[in-house]
Amino acid sequence: MEEYVRRILTLDGRRLEKFAFADGEPLPERPMMGKLMEEVKSFLSSGRGRVILLYGLRGVGKTTMLAQLYFKLLGKVSEKRLVYASVDEIKMLGFNLWEVFEGYEHAVGERLEELSEPTVFLLDEVHYDEKWDLTLKVMHDRARNLMIIATGSSAMELKLSTDLARRAKRIHVTPLTFGEYLHLKGIRVDEGIRNELKGILLGKGAEGIEEKIPGVLSAFDPIEVERYLLYGSLPLAISSREPLEDAYSIVERTVHWDLANMGFSTGVLEKVFPLMLMLASGESLNYDRLTSKLGVSRPVLARLLSALEALEVILPVRAHGSAGKAVRKTPKYRFLAPALRSAILNRFGFLEMNGKTFGSLLEDAVALYLYLIAKERLGSVTYDAGKGGADFILSTPGERVVVEVGWGRKDEGQVRKTMRKVKAEWGVIVHGGEFRRKNNIVWLPREWFLLAL
Repeated sequence: MEEYVRRILTLDGRRLEKFAFADGEPLPERPMMGKLMEEVKSFLSSGRGRVILLYGLRGVGKTTMLAQLYFKLLGKVSEKRLVYASVDEIKMLGFNLWEVFEGYEHAVGERLEELSEPTVFLLDEVHYDEKWDLTLKVMHDRARNLMIIATGSSAMELKLSTDLARRAKRIHVTPLTFGEYLHLKGIRVDEGIRNELKGILLGKGAEGIEEKIPGVLSAFDPIEVERYLLYGSLPLAISSREPLEDAYSIVERTVHWDLANMGFSTGVLEKVFPLMLMLASGESLNYDRLTSKLGVSRPVLARLLSALEALEVILPVRAHGSAGKAVRKTPKYRFLAPALRSAILNRFGFLEMNGKTFGSLLEDAVALYLYLIAKERLGSVTYDAGKGGADFILSTPGERVVVEVGWGRKDEGQVRKTMRKVKAEWGVIVHGGEFRRKNNIVWLPREWFLLAL
């Protein structure tokens, strides 16, 4: 292991170049990189050890962020104090995470308790080590002058011990919003405009917005909306020549690695691809229909759907109402990254560039946005399961917003009906028409809505 550690200390930079550069140029950074660098600078100035966990769906850019951090820290931290290790590789070689830290102590000739210089460990795919949380907790407690930044799947949150949870700062790396997608393409959207649009979504005033928006919309080609929905919710869209193929490879790795490591048999794993195709098709599905078509029992189906939810492949939007009603009704399953829906449809030959497809992708994007807002405001996202009910209900402390989504123009019928039913004071229609407001309902053009985050 000591020899392995010496090798990665020597070769890390060359191994990471492909994640941080394209054609010799640095890849653009997600906005959250600024906050991450603030954490690192605070560590370097104080010397107080800390652990940061970056978790989220495969393909959202966690490895790229580690690579970008590595090159940003060169010169601020000596090379032998900057360690990148891919934990899936470590496991494949027959080692574990604990042995990496021991190997490092031998390689530099210092125990972790006695580190003489600030030392940063960048650990990728840390969840591949069964005892990762205990190892990081112990190393944090033992070491001085040590910062650990580790990435893992969304499911790592489920296995995070209470002891490490108290010590670690967790950063959720989500799929790209349209604003982040434009940012990575070098197109800046005024933060004030974004906040105003977000305010409109939450029921605040819309005065003067029509005069401000044209200048924002002129900064990018309207086709970028469709590109974002098709593949731009994943950072690979910026550099990939085949973004849909690369997005599908994320689906394959999720099945063959993540689900396999969660204990599903080969026979059950074979059912996952048809399951995801059924979910991607946009059909109205219920548990009975899914079990019948797939030939699996309801408990097995429930485990699969729960695992895909934990890995953030899908986002269940449950029926609004009592807990009993939410359990009885099949959730509406949206893809947290719209790119995964289009990648699945593309692989199986069902991707059509029409209003139905883009309508489904837009609903995925709206679900992502509402999920992010609900998480920020300690709220929830549900749907009206009644006949003719609206697509989404955003409930946060003190407010309830009903949201209906359509690729073309939409009328107010469904929103108004659900607003009365759930006693909501504000309704939003995301559609392909113009902006307007009628009493407590606002029609937001789809690109306006997407610019809100």
